[in-house]
Amino acid sequence: MTTQIIDASSLLLLIRNYGDQAAETLKTSSTIPLIYYEVGNSLRTSAHILHHITPEEAEETLDNIHTGLELMTLIRQENTQDSKLILRNSLTHNLTYYDSAYLTAADKHRATLVTEDKQLAEAAQKADIPTIDTDTLMTTT
Repeated sequence: MTTQIIDASSLLLLIRNYGDQAAETLKTSSTIPLIYYEVGNSLRTSAHILHHITPEEAEETLDNIHTGLELMTLIRQENTQDSKLILRNSLTHNLTYYDSAYLTAADKHRATLVTEDKQLAEAAQKADIPTIDTDTLMTTT
């Protein structure tokens, strides 16, 4: 059973701030396949546009992210029914389709949504989906 759905912003923070300590938490966590692309784009932005990290640091972080993702359960949402529900939720809660995919997965699997995204957390709370951030997750597990 899925305990929590982790979005890209939270997975990046978990890996960056908690490293190996996050492994046990990740084993009981789920996410959606979109996370691979969101994390990659975030690392690209950090390295290429913001220059917060080097390309080599981005690649090393990506290695660590993939190691973490191997511990997690991936939730597929590729059927028409799930896609329509994601779209409905994005329209209802004024979210991007991407953020709505995390919200919809958490709702469908009755899981807590782990996110650092304030707009997503507010939408989840309005939809009666429990939310926490990474620091709370790591202090409660």
